[in-house]
Amino acid sequence: VVPRVHCSRPGHVKASSAPQAMVAFLRFFLFTLSTTILPFAYAFAADIQMPPRPPSIVLTIAGSDSGGGAGIQADLKAIHTISGGKCHGCSAITCLTAQNSCGVTSVHSPPVEFLRSQLLAVEEDLYPSAVKIGMLGTKELADEVGSWLRKLKENGDKRAPFVVCDPVMITTSGHKLVDDTAKVAMIEKVFPHADLVTPNKFEAEELLGKTLCTPQDVEDGARAI
Repeated sequence: VVPRVHCSRPGHVKASSAPQAMVAFLRFFLFTLSTTILPFAYAFAADIQMPPRPPSIVLTIAGSDSGGGAGIQADLKAIHTISGGKCHGCSAITCLTAQNSCGVTSVHSPPVEFLRSQLLAVEEDLYPSAVKIGMLGTKELADEVGSWLRKLKENGDKRAPFVVCDPVMITTSGHKLVDDTAKVAMIEKVFPHADLVTPNKFEAEELLGKTLCTPQDVEDGARAI
């Protein structure tokens, strides 16, 4: 008796062995990927350092405080600290004050042409993402800042900066820093271009022409300003 021999045709694979072959291939592929390709890719990516993002520019337009507790001195420290060093603070000085922790003894306002030169110098090379406005000691200074802000807001080539106006008019000790003409110019020329106005209680009362006694007075005053 001659035994029968069952031979498969060349290239023929039983259906039951196909999944096993696929599983074996996937195991081999994943092993190769995890041991060679991925470590190389991680090492290559680690060597590539993305260029650092340039810091955002924040411009403070304010007075100089010889005591270092307010004005541009405090603004620049706040810009650096709050942003964790990711913002670069620039400044345009509107006035010089002689003061200490007890109060202000003297205020000097440089010519408006000097403020204009500072603003143009910053605008040309260090265009700000945000502008913080502090003390504007005279009507001329307020007019100049208002005109400059209007130009930035109407400039379609660049994104207009976010503007915060802190109308520094009266210190917390009650010392008045600006006259009525400067106050009016700030309201009419600067406020319209500000995204946020942050007076203290004394300044809010000066702007509104009335005393704020209750929380409701403060809320109503904030809406009016």
